Amino acid sequence: MMKGKVFVFLIFVSLFFCETCAFPVDMTSSSWMEGTVPHGQYVNIAEISTPYGDGVSVNTCGYPGAFEFGYEFFGYHTEIFIIPPSGRVVVEGHFMYDDITPHLDRKQLSLYLLRSDLSGYVADGTRVLEYVGGHEPGIWYYRRIVISDLKPGEEFKLAFGRSDFCDTDRELSACWGNVSITACRILKVPTQFSTIQQAILEASPGDRIQVLSGTYYECIVVNKDSLEIIGEGSDTTTIDASTGNTTDQAVLNITGSNVLVSGFTMIGCSETDGIIVHSKDVVILECNIMNNTVGMHLIADNIRIIRNNILNNIDGMFIENEVDNCTIYYNNLFNNTNDISCEQTLEELNRWDNGYAGNSWSNYTGIDTNGDGIGDNPYVITQNNIDHYPLMSPYMCGDVNHDGKIEMRDIGSVARRFGCTATDPMWDPHADVNEDNRIDMRDIGITAIRFGQEFTP
Repeated sequence: MMKGKVFVFLIFVSLFFCETCAFPVDMTSSSWMEGTVPHGQYVNIAEISTPYGDGVSVNTCGYPGAFEFGYEFFGYHTEIFIIPPSGRVVVEGHFMYDDITPHLDRKQLSLYLLRSDLSGYVADGTRVLEYVGGHEPGIWYYRRIVISDLKPGEEFKLAFGRSDFCDTDRELSACWGNVSITACRILKVPTQFSTIQQAILEASPGDRIQVLSGTYYECIVVNKDSLEIIGEGSDTTTIDASTGNTTDQAVLNITGSNVLVSGFTMIGCSETDGIIVHSKDVVILECNIMNNTVGMHLIADNIRIIRNNILNNIDGMFIENEVDNCTIYYNNLFNNTNDISCEQTLEELNRWDNGYAGNSWSNYTGIDTNGDGIGDNPYVITQNNIDHYPLMSPYMCGDVNHDGKIEMRDIGSVARRFGCTATDPMWDPHADVNEDNRIDMRDIGITAIRFGQEFTP
């Protein structure tokens, strides 16, 4: 009878975590189990009061050192958390280092997300609320991190851990307060919300907005951080700002940071921008931006523009002065009056290729003597902004040899390199279609499903 009650309770906890979105972490010292790595060594975990609520401290002073790189976990939270259907969680809270010894840039005493059986991380690099270079002792810092691509339903625990690199002087103490884990939701348009803007108004940082195929007549403002707005596909999901846009608003105006937008066609702003980005750490992926005054207008740093068609605009892209550290590749810029307008001075530097392939420009006049689909001569935008690997044909996902069509030669090129990683002699980055640094069935599948396609602007 007790087992049944426990089972029902666990189901209730799972549903509570997935549906209510927020799950504060109990920061009383009794809620943490001391770690035993290495066996028999314990670290003081003490309950403290912080300006931000209840917290705990971990003190590793006097803990023995080691001459090797590794991770040690000193405490585990007793609660088991469950990854929500969205596969995304947000961890946030305040932390402070109150004892920093030399070489802290080579150490981290952080909170980690581990599988509930402590067999490893729930995802690579799930180190959160950690020391960052420049932090000073005795000062409270706030951090929020969105962790994506997790396995829905997987159980995990929060753990205190420390990494060191060849450092024997490893005394370190840290405090945490007001820590919470938030389950990110999936908001669906139009089944739950009739417009994309309504879904954004409801969304919280970390949420994903999924937009089904259709045409949405609206102008959109993304004024929240850490959102994913995913259309069902740029061929079937359109945002059209031509109807009722009396104030010349952009189709998409992004003022929040850490935003991903993918899978849309955006049209209809004959007097202004298709997309304007005011904030850093924004990704625009696999969209069609068409029939606007400016296709894409960049005002902020650290923006990634990848696999887009930017067509039939007056200015395909407009980059403001002092915009820096943007990454722009695998884009097709065609039938624009100007493919790119750039106000950059000599100091600004943006990356216009990924190290082996760049963009397809309508006015590129270079040659390709070896037939690899990459122009022999770079495409110069400004002195510090150069596409070193311009494409001879329009980019298509799965077109491994960049000849403008997807055929058996592309599938064969991927298949011959099956199992390769970036360190293998046979490695060809062009065959790594999904850019995950390994060539596997996913790359073959992505290419095969597009067999027979040719680019038509």
